[in-house]
Amino acid sequence: MKAMALKEQFLTDAGGKRVGVLLDLNTYERLREAEEELADIAAYDAARPKVMAEVGAGRCATLAEYRANRAQKAR
Repeated sequence: MKAMALKEQFLTDAGGKRVGVLLDLNTYERLREAEEELADIAAYDAARPKVMAEVGAGRCATLAEYRANRAQKAR
């Protein structure tokens, strides 16, 4: 990611209080991508303890076992 130095442009209310900011599309898209990546990381962090507990308890299957089980159910 390459940071660009742009002059900030703020939207203000009648009293001069900042209520918004104008972003160029590239900056907006980079922020949205970063937001999605952070959401993915948070979901992973939330799921990891449960998954690790199941693996530790032996309640898991290999990919080959999973595929074989799915193939049997499809018949």
